[in-house]
Amino acid sequence: MTAEGTWVPAFPGQRPPFEPGHTLSMQHGAWSPRRVEPLAAEMVAVVEDDPTVTWLRPVDRPALWAWARAEAQVQLLTEYLAKAAEETGDGVGDLDADRVQSAYLLLHRAEARATTGRTRLGLDALSRARLGRDTAATNVDMARLMAELERQAKDGAAPTRVPPATRGGEA
Repeated sequence: MTAEGTWVPAFPGQRPPFEPGHTLSMQHGAWSPRRVEPLAAEMVAVVEDDPTVTWLRPVDRPALWAWARAEAQVQLLTEYLAKAAEETGDGVGDLDADRVQSAYLLLHRAEARATTGRTRLGLDALSRARLGRDTAATNVDMARLMAELERQAKDGAAPTRVPPATRGGEA
């Protein structure tokens, strides 16, 4: 570099230095915010725009973004490993290459984080079913409570403590 900040080759044929923001040395992009954040933003938007996802609140946004970033990493790593497998023609990739081994390990960790996030946020079938069951049980308990209070009001009795419901809605 010169005093003016321009680059001058040290010898004939020397290529200029990489520009800031280049992607030439990027392998899979799972650690690159430039690659991860747009994918994560799409996933967050899909969840937030889904009218059936009514249980998430603004306080859940950090957890939602953490899940989306993990899912984005899974997507990027899966694409990278598919390309590596295509290059070798064996459907797996060169497992002797450190880059491929590292990508598989990172994929495993990203999938684990994504699965945990999905479960905690109620975004997979089982956790959504459990959330629905818990909500229904709460509604049944509230209905029981309201019916008991109404019965006591009709009888003219002072409200008493309603016994807690057991599993299955029976007292």
